[in-house]
Amino acid sequence: MTRRILVSTACATALLAGTVTVPSAFAGSSVRTAASASECQNAVPTYVHDRSGATAVLRKYLDWDPLTGNTNGSLHNTGVTAPLDTNSMFFTASTGLIYEITNTGVLKAHKDRSATGGSLLTPVRDHGTGWNVYSRVWSGGESRVFALNHNGELDVYMIARAPLDSGAFKKLRTLPASSAAATAFRDADDVWAVGTTVYSLKRGTTDGPGTVRSWKYIETDPGAKFSVPTTVYAGVGVDTLRGWSPGPGTFYTVGSDSEYTGVVSSYTGTGTVRPANPDVAAGFQGDVHAEAAPCLASPSPDIKPVVGPDPSGTEVPPPAVNDNTPDPAPQNPTEFTGTFVLGDGRPAAGLPVRVEALDITSDSDAEHELTTLGTTVTGADGTWKVTLPATLPEPVRLAAAENGGAINAMATVNGQTPTGQIMRGTDMVTAAPASAPATARALAATAAADNAEPTKLRPITADMFQEQPQPPAARTAQSWASKDELNSADTLGDRPLPEYQSDVAGLPQGDPYVINGVDTKAMEVKAFDGGCDKTKEQVIERKINYTTVGEGHAWFDAGATVEYENKMASNVEVAVKTGSRWTIEGSVTLGSSIGHSTGYAKRGPYFAKQWQVPIEYKKIRETWKCDYGKITMYRYKIVAGKYKIPRGGAVGKFGKDVRDLDGPTNYGRYPAKNRSWVEPGSFFQITKNRSTKWSGAVSAFGVKLGGSTQYDKDHKQRIDAGTKRSPRHDIWGKNDRVDGKPGVFYSW
Repeated sequence: MTRRILVSTACATALLAGTVTVPSAFAGSSVRTAASASECQNAVPTYVHDRSGATAVLRKYLDWDPLTGNTNGSLHNTGVTAPLDTNSMFFTASTGLIYEITNTGVLKAHKDRSATGGSLLTPVRDHGTGWNVYSRVWSGGESRVFALNHNGELDVYMIARAPLDSGAFKKLRTLPASSAAATAFRDADDVWAVGTTVYSLKRGTTDGPGTVRSWKYIETDPGAKFSVPTTVYAGVGVDTLRGWSPGPGTFYTVGSDSEYTGVVSSYTGTGTVRPANPDVAAGFQGDVHAEAAPCLASPSPDIKPVVGPDPSGTEVPPPAVNDNTPDPAPQNPTEFTGTFVLGDGRPAAGLPVRVEALDITSDSDAEHELTTLGTTVTGADGTWKVTLPATLPEPVRLAAAENGGAINAMATVNGQTPTGQIMRGTDMVTAAPASAPATARALAATAAADNAEPTKLRPITADMFQEQPQPPAARTAQSWASKDELNSADTLGDRPLPEYQSDVAGLPQGDPYVINGVDTKAMEVKAFDGGCDKTKEQVIERKINYTTVGEGHAWFDAGATVEYENKMASNVEVAVKTGSRWTIEGSVTLGSSIGHSTGYAKRGPYFAKQWQVPIEYKKIRETWKCDYGKITMYRYKIVAGKYKIPRGGAVGKFGKDVRDLDGPTNYGRYPAKNRSWVEPGSFFQITKNRSTKWSGAVSAFGVKLGGSTQYDKDHKQRIDAGTKRSPRHDIWGKNDRVDGKPGVFYSW
């Protein structure tokens, strides 16, 4: 059966019979009903000016089922973008026209031709200069454009021959700044329109909630006015900043509170407007305008939407089958291994390596000396290997027992350049005895795979010869990691973290290898004269942070389940501070028994979120003495520890929104071998291998750390397909076949 977009209830029968051809939902103009007498639309293009990245872009979404405020639909990210200058304003009109006002005041008309393979912002014509006198411009999708100038006056323009690409602008009216409408629009947090009905949003304050009001523009000859406003909604929160409408009877708002920045909420109704869906979409950053329709319709609930051409074509991949066969035992789980290199990537050869056990489950805040598990010397290629002792020291054995059998350790090398610059390399590594549980051995193998990249030697800076004051929470809240944590959507995925982070500001600039004007990256490093003693460490601060351990996806009528039961089975990266910069140096394995079950079950439709559990993080001060005790140096690191529920806190909670990874657009981008499907009414789940690695699994003490989880009978990702009339529910693995090592699977 060919899936098609159902554009109105009236044409449902014809569509199911496969006899109706409708416009692509990628089209610049909204999808309309087949009957020419009706202008009702069930899919409305929506555009977001996203300034959150290094380069600002215009993003195109498809509002599927706007009539109900997407209670059973989605604001689908089409993946179509175009560069749009950070300092530009934009607004939409009818038939795919998008207008840009540049920072120099030029008004440019663009046409959305993404439906036919063209640009989202195909140039049409310039409409002259002088438009930078306006602080806010909007249109309701018809031929009227409203422009509020910096003096508070409201100009009303007509777009001549609006349906045509070459429409010219003609100023019709100017309402004085003293008018009630102009005053309200000037004071509003956002203004938008549907046709000639204008809406103003005023956020709430500590004195009470804000409002959304509607104003009817009435044009007479020779004058014009706005009707007395009507309050359509009186519950706007203090952090609600923006709003827009896809058509009459529905509007959306975006909040920016400290926990859910960029979450879209919907409201529907005529007369009395009520909240419809508090979580339509996430990650909306920047100004939003929709190509507002004159009236809205709902699609058939039984047809799975296809955005653009059906990406599945005639391909019929095999159905997904739950594979419960055991994985082969990981190789060499009893060995700690790694590679040390110089700052320029060349091997750091001939340097002594000390491997010391990390007691991550200890509750003691007293300073203690780490237990040495072995020593060796880096080879000519910088590699090294230390095998676990046959008999573990008692403190290490106890720590391993509490950690599910896995043993976390720190490998260090110390050296000096010919100029006397001290260099130090650190790598957090994991191993497990042959007698350890299979989960511990699998986690050790995962840690080794994550640790495949060489570890750099980094210069010791002057401030490391004394203890450093630790920044208060108010300062760490200003870090890049802390601010990214506020975003409701996952902005990082599995992309590598920046090599260096600051715990009090944005990403650090400059080359940390340049010391006193001398670049130490390529300098030869020899063993440090006199060596260094065992490491002493002390916990100086503890904090519980919710950490991503799972992710589920369910598009259309499916339900997503994430289970994180009985015991921990995660790897979390460790951050080490050299001078003022933090960098990731390996990871620790968390395998301790937690005696709880957390997660979520059968959430959907159009649902995809990460799941987070509370883990205690420790900031640790290291002290070591070198050169026969003549030199004392200090360093700090952030290490994950126990699952620990904060007093009065949640046992687990929803994390970042990842719905933008689902749907037909993304399905078509992945190899055919990764694809499969689930019969309506059946389920599929992953119970082996490991999850994808989340680069932004947690922000601890102002620093971002990555992490992953081992799938097993207690840690699963599952999807339950619904029973609607769509012929099948498509899924695909991120990294591999869904029955291979997918990491995570997505849904359409």
